[in-house]
Amino acid sequence: VANGIAYWMGRRGFFMFSGGAVEPVPSDVSDYVFTNINRDQISQSWAVTNAQFGEVWWFYPSEQSTGIDRYVVYNYRENHWNIGSLPRTAGIDQGVWRYPVMIDSDGMAYDHEYGFNHGDETPFAETGPLMLGAGDRVMAVTGLIPDEEVQGEVTATFKTRFHPNDTEYTYGPYTMNTPTSVRFRGRQVRMRIDGNTNEN
Repeated sequence: VANGIAYWMGRRGFFMFSGGAVEPVPSDVSDYVFTNINRDQISQSWAVTNAQFGEVWWFYPSEQSTGIDRYVVYNYRENHWNIGSLPRTAGIDQGVWRYPVMIDSDGMAYDHEYGFNHGDETPFAETGPLMLGAGDRVMAVTGLIPDEEVQGEVTATFKTRFHPNDTEYTYGPYTMNTPTSVRFRGRQVRMRIDGNTNEN
């Protein structure tokens, strides 16, 4: 429950109840989640709020896992979704403790939203496919103008297609300069930003 609204994961979608009637929560990651979830282990799934950022997190087992290894996040303030991999079996939002606390599959407790060290993992963010043009339109990109706070700490990679089932082409990674010269074309693109260290 966040701000008096109950959110939950159903068998094929996400839902909310704020009084009156149950409503579906539109999600552009539902296909990703529900076609790759272990339905035999779905009872392990659980949710937690992250009120500081206006989020509800669901942790669940992916199709090839017998334990929790994935998460999906809904930001109810900004109305967007995120997905990722993280084994957390229980947790609580900040309140009694200064930071959210979550437990991994080995029983270790971690403060979340604290510090910048990600262990052995290098942080990244990747979009889903974005359509660049409609109909027969093709977009050609020749440059980027980055607006990151500390330039040079991330690289950008682009993956393009001309049609959804076509071959995907990869361009980069590009180290960000102002401006950054790139050259790619397509109707559909995915963008990935990678940190250069695990402490970004």
